[in-house]
Amino acid sequence: MPRILPVLALLAALFALFALSALTGCAGYNLTSEETGIFGDGSKTLKIKSVDNPTMYSWLPYILRSSLRDEIAARSLAVWKDDGRADYEVKLRVHYFRLRGDVRDSDDRTQLYTASMAAAVTVYDGATNAVVWESGVVGYSDSYDTYNERDAAEKVGIELVRRLVDKMRQRF
Repeated sequence: MPRILPVLALLAALFALFALSALTGCAGYNLTSEETGIFGDGSKTLKIKSVDNPTMYSWLPYILRSSLRDEIAARSLAVWKDDGRADYEVKLRVHYFRLRGDVRDSDDRTQLYTASMAAAVTVYDGATNAVVWESGVVGYSDSYDTYNERDAAEKVGIELVRRLVDKMRQRF
């Protein structure tokens, strides 16, 4: 029995060493909680390349542009540029946008809208125009108690942009 204890201690030490080397050797993982995402420390410049809008709502690109600009600035991901050269350029593609009036009042005005939207973001290198990152399609849907369909569109657009920017913050 006394011989088993040193062997068990040696095995435990080897297992701990193996587990530590496996954790530190994984590409894309680190032991810090700091998230830098694709833009790094926030000193890079960024501008919108385009917003593709296949819908009949001409005001939708404005809502998405301003939401993206506000979210990037609020998180200090990059320095926003409206024109000129930038380190990165963003293209936002709306895949679909749907509004449905669910509840009407006694004057037949819509009181509750369900808004659904899906979009994807592609980030390009500003110098080479090479794709640096793609979000994939992200969707969001919710119901909004409002008389104005544009308010519902703005709220769903803001939340969708938040989710897209959340994906930009992920390291892997």
